[in-house]
Amino acid sequence: KQPWLRALNEHLLGLDRRRALPRWATRTLATRWRERPQRSDRSAVVLFNDTFTNYYHPEIGLAAATLCDRAGTGITLGPNVCCGRPLISQGLLAEARRRGTDTVTRLHSFAAGRRIIVLEPSCLSALRDDLPALLRGRAQEQAREVADACQLFEQWLETELTNGSMTLRFRPGPRRLLLHGHCHQKSLGLVPPARALLSRVPDAEVVDLDAGCCGMAGSFGYATDHFEVSQRIGERRLLPAARALGPDERLVAAGVSCRHQVHDLAGVSVQHPAELLATLVEE
Repeated sequence: KQPWLRALNEHLLGLDRRRALPRWATRTLATRWRERPQRSDRSAVVLFNDTFTNYYHPEIGLAAATLCDRAGTGITLGPNVCCGRPLISQGLLAEARRRGTDTVTRLHSFAAGRRIIVLEPSCLSALRDDLPALLRGRAQEQAREVADACQLFEQWLETELTNGSMTLRFRPGPRRLLLHGHCHQKSLGLVPPARALLSRVPDAEVVDLDAGCCGMAGSFGYATDHFEVSQRIGERRLLPAARALGPDERLVAAGVSCRHQVHDLAGVSVQHPAELLATLVEE
């Protein structure tokens, strides 16, 4: 919409002008969370307030809270801290250690006896695998305890519903749900719980696209030198499937980069599982 700004970003930052940068939310998740009724600061569940959700997609965090509210489960919003994934992916390990130490210090008090649920698979991967390996001493001990408390949203909710700790009823929605698993979600073996959770939507056929990487891969797809490669990867399966969606079909993906890739290159809006389920949950 602003070609001159895209050209400037390309010249100064190496961001391809064919890319649309994510739009800032007018109000952060932390701000909107304070307006929620019946909040509990000592609930058994803590929502990891990642950068993407807090500043770009607060509606996803609120959708997760809606599901907890409908199930009668309290949920607390954790501090807005960074998992360190952006720094680690760029090889900035010294800064990642400093940031990671601050993150686990601030999260550690929330981890004792409580589950920390994470909406973004890349954040979960960093919290569970990278920070415990990267940090040392007391920070590493805290990182391991935080890692043990962390769980991806879909896995956590499916587990709670399966063992009867929570009860939610969903009304019928889209006839067909196409699930795209984020690469970190696949590496952690967490696509099956997401598929099982979505299968709770009555009369819905859930299809795991198994499309490989979306092609965005964090900031990779934004770089001028990588745009064509990013596009070709997406065109292998994911983008054609998105364009072929019928009126009674939805594409669902937990990864923020995956959703932006599809929106940028196919013009199709993709929902996080929490968003979709929040629209279908019965009161």
